[in-house]
Amino acid sequence: MKIYLVCHAKAEKRNGWDGPMALRPLTPVGLEQARALAVELASEHIPHVIASPHLRCRQTVEPLAKLWATQLTHDDRLAEGEPGAKALALLDELDDRPTLLCSHGDVIAALMGELEERGVRIDGPFRCEKASVWVIEQDRKKARARYRPPPEREQVLDSAPSDRIGVLDMGSTSFRLLVADVTRSGRLAPVATDKVMLRLGAAVAQHGEIPPALADRVLESARDFGRTAQFAGVDRLFPVGTAALRDATNGRWLSERIGIALGTPVRVLEGVEEARLANAAYRRRVLMGPGLALGADLGGGSMQLCLSDEDGPHWATSFPIGVTRLHREFVADDPMSPEAVVDIRARVREALERAQPPVAWPRRCVLGGGTARAVAKLALARRGKSDGAPTNELEITRTALAGLADDLVRSRQEERVAMPGMHKQRVDLLAAGALILSTAAETLGLDEYVVCDWGLREGVMLSVRDGQLTIP
Repeated sequence: MKIYLVCHAKAEKRNGWDGPMALRPLTPVGLEQARALAVELASEHIPHVIASPHLRCRQTVEPLAKLWATQLTHDDRLAEGEPGAKALALLDELDDRPTLLCSHGDVIAALMGELEERGVRIDGPFRCEKASVWVIEQDRKKARARYRPPPEREQVLDSAPSDRIGVLDMGSTSFRLLVADVTRSGRLAPVATDKVMLRLGAAVAQHGEIPPALADRVLESARDFGRTAQFAGVDRLFPVGTAALRDATNGRWLSERIGIALGTPVRVLEGVEEARLANAAYRRRVLMGPGLALGADLGGGSMQLCLSDEDGPHWATSFPIGVTRLHREFVADDPMSPEAVVDIRARVREALERAQPPVAWPRRCVLGGGTARAVAKLALARRGKSDGAPTNELEITRTALAGLADDLVRSRQEERVAMPGMHKQRVDLLAAGALILSTAAETLGLDEYVVCDWGLREGVMLSVRDGQLTIP
């Protein structure tokens, strides 16, 4: 029996990473180490690869798994902070096939101590360096561990940003610009942001098109965004449109005019494409765990759902049940009338019940979008948290959301404005938004939402970085 024990390659520094520690990625140097490791071990043909669920470990052995056409599996017993005894128990469960395990320095050190207690002879001093390999050979009665130093890199890459990308997200409620430095490892360092509330979705719901006066405001805003991006030193600007530009009878014409104003074409996303892009951001920002997970993006004109695992999206769809759309269609009174509540809930249930996913819905859902973040701030305020508290990975149960939605739909606008944590620019829309989310949770059988503070803009950036998305 032969076991290859690998320490993950060089990762981003802890004090420079603002996301969950489990999603802290490899640096460009670490990615190069991972490729060099694949070359170093290419001839071994190891059929079984198990990694810690943390991203930096998965990234370290992904090139190897692809090279050997081997499925990469994950085991929580290899996660950072776990005792060596758990990793030792995993070793005892393995069959006689050669196996590669990728874990963290603390786990490997603890495991080596457990192995020494068991009588494993370790050749040379124990040194757990980045991308180092220990080869453990045993016949169940005696064993020895040999050290293999980290593979040399063909080139050394620093962690400087590889590109400064701008994304202009032209949604049904607002237009939002994000300019960020994007590293090869997928870290986003924001440089500039800007936003304007235009509410195209309401106009499209009322008129079927974007009226001339509003179209003029859109073009003026686009020019302002273009100047902001240029001033921020953007290398590439990617303007993307969503439901309002998809649905408006003059959406294509206006998209072309926006492209001329920006000096780069606009890509109007299909609903399924929008779902997958937002979900890519969720997977990079929130630890969604193994197996199929559900991601949802609630916008002004539509709601997107995507089922995915670590290999990518498996199923995605889009529904015309956005916040601005349903508010414009049903809400005429303040507070919202009981009839409007019934109509919105019926529309959401009718749409979602038509969905035919390949598996049963998971019990929790990662949720993004401006409404999600605004609802999260209200939920935080109800828990006594400050207005600046982070919303990423905030859990909101179905019961808590139902209570919040009930309070919002029963309140007048002046009462909502006074609510702690209220997003003032969404004060008229949040009742409909919370009602849609509450009804969706009930219809899909969700126990809770997990809020993600990344969304479509970040998903576009990551897909541009990977060469998966281009602008025509």
